Amino acid sequence: MNVTVQPIKVNRTQKRVQRWLLLFIMVLTTFPTSSFAISLNPSSVKGIAEAYGFILMQEYSLSRIEKDFPELSDRVGLARAQFGSTFPDIKSQLEAQIKKAMGDKQFQKTATTLQTKIREASGRQRITRDIAVNFLDQVKARSNGEIESPVLEYMLAVKYTSHPVDEFTDGFRQRYHTDGAGKSQGVQLNLQLPRSWTAKEGERPHIVQKWVSENGTGSEIIHLDIQDAQGYNPTKKEMEKYVRSGEAKNSVPDGFKYVASGNFTLEGQTGYWLQIAMPLERAGIKMYLDSLAYQFYFQGKSIGLMCQAGGPESEKNNVNEAFKRIQPLCQQVLNSLVLMQGY
Repeated sequence: MNVTVQPIKVNRTQKRVQRWLLLFIMVLTTFPTSSFAISLNPSSVKGIAEAYGFILMQEYSLSRIEKDFPELSDRVGLARAQFGSTFPDIKSQLEAQIKKAMGDKQFQKTATTLQTKIREASGRQRITRDIAVNFLDQVKARSNGEIESPVLEYMLAVKYTSHPVDEFTDGFRQRYHTDGAGKSQGVQLNLQLPRSWTAKEGERPHIVQKWVSENGTGSEIIHLDIQDAQGYNPTKKEMEKYVRSGEAKNSVPDGFKYVASGNFTLEGQTGYWLQIAMPLERAGIKMYLDSLAYQFYFQGKSIGLMCQAGGPESEKNNVNEAFKRIQPLCQQVLNSLVLMQGY
């Protein structure tokens, strides 16, 4: 009996994966077409510049408090140290990104103008001791991430550009919950994402939610996908055989490059992961994608978490490096997933 039924189930899985991958292709072609450590475009440069101005204003205010209220010097030093511990060297990191966008000469001109405006605006403000103490408390709160949006998101994106997973492990997270309605297909789950990634509605029918790096201006994306598997609930052995037999590899459509696959266990469910890379062309634009997809089944539904980096085909090496940076983050996000109906 097992001999006749098992191949049918594996074939069902392969067909489901192929359909899912075709949907995946359609989704992947909607992301920004740049893949550097920080995607420098008009929106991101504006956000980074705003964060830079925020830091300059804070520095100027602390210096003025230190000068006008010498008795608060120790508290000023403590506030600086606390903020610097959370965001070490953030000013120079922001400067480096702005210089990449506009060049050293234009940056120096812009920075000088900005500093002049900050001094003029601050000089017109009267600072009492109570205001000074309150501001020092604000700086302390900022050290804990209590900073307005989108300043916080861009500061985090720049700080963690080389190691995005550290943003997650350092506790800068946002929480997402599905209540089972709509696209979530009756599935109730909790998920955690890095704070600097912006949540956006999925355009495709089965994409419940997507998150885009760098406050929504980056070129790395995480998707949550839930589909009706019509009651299909493969066993642990079936999932392991699906990978071991090579069926997972064979499910990759023509034009895709198979990289690797394997199994994982989450919330008592065994699933599989599949890494693929592919060149794509959309509206005459040639792109290249590197992606990692996790999929498992729960109560007759397939649940997928997909992570990707992409950019112009000419920037293939940059895309590969971007993917390597977010791969550990993807594993942490997957590990944060909790199935509320499983308890």
